[in-house]
Amino acid sequence: MKASTRKYLGFNDTLFWVLGIPVLTICIPFFFFGYKISDPLNTLMIAWTISAGTTFAYWLGTRTIVIFWRKRLPEAQNVLRRILLQLVSVLIYAFFVESSIKMLLTRLVAFDENAHPASGIAGTFLIVFLVMTIYEAIYLHAMWRVALIEKERVKQEHLRSQLEGLRNQVNPHFLFNSLNTLMSIVTEDQDLAVRYLQKMSSVFRHVLENRNEQLIPLSEELEFLDNYIFLQKERFRENLHVSINIPKEMQSYAIIPLSLQLIFENAIKHNVISSKKPLSIEAFINDDNKLEVKNNLQRKAQVMPSTKVGLNNIRSRYGFFTDKTVDVKETDTIFSVAIPLLPLSKTKANGLSDR
Repeated sequence: MKASTRKYLGFNDTLFWVLGIPVLTICIPFFFFGYKISDPLNTLMIAWTISAGTTFAYWLGTRTIVIFWRKRLPEAQNVLRRILLQLVSVLIYAFFVESSIKMLLTRLVAFDENAHPASGIAGTFLIVFLVMTIYEAIYLHAMWRVALIEKERVKQEHLRSQLEGLRNQVNPHFLFNSLNTLMSIVTEDQDLAVRYLQKMSSVFRHVLENRNEQLIPLSEELEFLDNYIFLQKERFRENLHVSINIPKEMQSYAIIPLSLQLIFENAIKHNVISSKKPLSIEAFINDDNKLEVKNNLQRKAQVMPSTKVGLNNIRSRYGFFTDKTVDVKETDTIFSVAIPLLPLSKTKANGLSDR
């Protein structure tokens, strides 16, 4: 079958009509024209010959009409108009075929009108419209599937675009805050600034290596977080307390890259950190099997305007991979963020992998 024909039918109908025509050829004389299996074989052979010709003419003619109108009115908004035109065309064609067959039989043999009663002709037309209905139902189903696949493709492309934009927000945000920290250190302690730059280089190597990753193992994120915490502890010394207690078996789960770093960064950015008010940050697995980061709340009187990247970025990126929520809780003394841990296969399951 030609690809163009299959396109307008919605499926390869070769087997359909190769089997359908013989079956109808045999059945129509018995169902609609009063023939019996006990009739003489030569009588049945004549009936089957006539039935074969008419069935072949009706079927392939109807098929041609269906393809004709689908080529001219393929759009979804023209479905009702196309079906109506197909019905009218098939009806006209059926009367033409019936009249032609009667004329042919009258010339070739002694044609008996009683052998083709009106009920039999109506039954034949019913078969024609049934075949056309089957073709139309399969075609509409195929169109629906194509539309569904296209809708999903567009959705996935939109998700890829959104996710890429969210990922690209992280790197400038992290760089901006790191350079701000370095700027405050370099005037106070140049040796510390050099060590800070070395660690910052390791941190950015991780950022660059994982810039195209959707999810990474939690173990990798924790290793990266250790370097980041080193940078912060060099600055805040004993005024910053960090406790990370993640069981080894949980570290094989996946996490959004830089999500932990962003949570720690927000805690450091928005809270007072001093000898009188040290900041304590704790990371652990909570009762919901989420990775929770909790800190004592001691907000600064004045903070930099929010860049809207932090928690909103994490929530948005997690939304591409799971229905599980990012939980944020705040009391007078505690602020916590709990993020879901995901199987590494989630990336492939969502069709968003870059690999």
